[in-house]
Amino acid sequence: MKKILILSDGIPGHFNQSKGIALLISEICECTTTIHQISWRIHFLRSVCTLIARFLLQLNNKMIASSILWMYSPIKIQGYDLIVAAGGNTAPLSAAIKLVFSLPVIQLGSPRGLHSSMFSGLVTVEQYFDHPSNIVAAVTPNLYSPAICKRAAHEKNLVEHILFLIGGEGIGYSYSTNEWENMLLNIQNIHSKMKYPISIVTSRRTSPEVEVLFQSSLKNILGNYSAWFHQGDKNFKLDALLGSAKNIFVTEDSAMMISESISSGKPVTTLYPSRIQSPKRYEQHLSKYSDLGLIDRQPLSDFHIASKQDLNQKITEYRAELANKLMQRVRW
Repeated sequence: MKKILILSDGIPGHFNQSKGIALLISEICECTTTIHQISWRIHFLRSVCTLIARFLLQLNNKMIASSILWMYSPIKIQGYDLIVAAGGNTAPLSAAIKLVFSLPVIQLGSPRGLHSSMFSGLVTVEQYFDHPSNIVAAVTPNLYSPAICKRAAHEKNLVEHILFLIGGEGIGYSYSTNEWENMLLNIQNIHSKMKYPISIVTSRRTSPEVEVLFQSSLKNILGNYSAWFHQGDKNFKLDALLGSAKNIFVTEDSAMMISESISSGKPVTTLYPSRIQSPKRYEQHLSKYSDLGLIDRQPLSDFHIASKQDLNQKITEYRAELANKLMQRVRW
């Protein structure tokens, strides 16, 4: 049995990506997973130390890498067969671990100045380096798959519904009160036409006022599956809700919510407001999903049910392709 150590920076989206990679690998070979929360020896110098570590790692020196490891609180590395981490905060640490301990390391996210060859595999959603260590994933890794979501929905015996994942201000997306109100009207129209119950899941980005507006405006058409972030519904898995959804609508401000929705294999519509100042790289990310036929992008103020596509096979193939590339780099 192989042992995987996940290095977590405490950011839920990064942690879910790392868990998604561990899940993929565990579907191929038997594994156990341990999570280590990283921390700095001198916390207030963490930003400076990160910059210094990225620069020093270019020297490819094992002694220097050992000094970089000292910047972090101790980690018990011995006994593990693979290190998995995501995000810019963990990248210098995982690169140093690979150099010092010669362990396979899978890093997720943009390189931030570190070449993919510093890791066994650098998993990104677009190509950064012309090197086999840069593994491009069709969909950002996460905790879900069509099979996982279908099984969870069956186990919890959930009825079919239309699911809305609601975010808020973030990554250059701004929503007006008028747009939220128009969205509510569109949700009511969809319910009138489709006759399916509506489920709403809000997030940390959703303002409390918007959450209350949704609850009061949709109370007559909501089913039993909604989750309200500001009422304490924070730590729950989406698998059953995704698996029992007929259609999924998700606001475009959250890359993780979008990738999780896509991974269910269900028809996904992403909703965008009129005011967007997102980074070019994020727009390219969404355009890639659209070009692959994984999402249908529509304006928040005027959207409809998209034509149904069965993406189960496509998502399953993407997962298998990523898993095979990972195993080639890990070389177990």
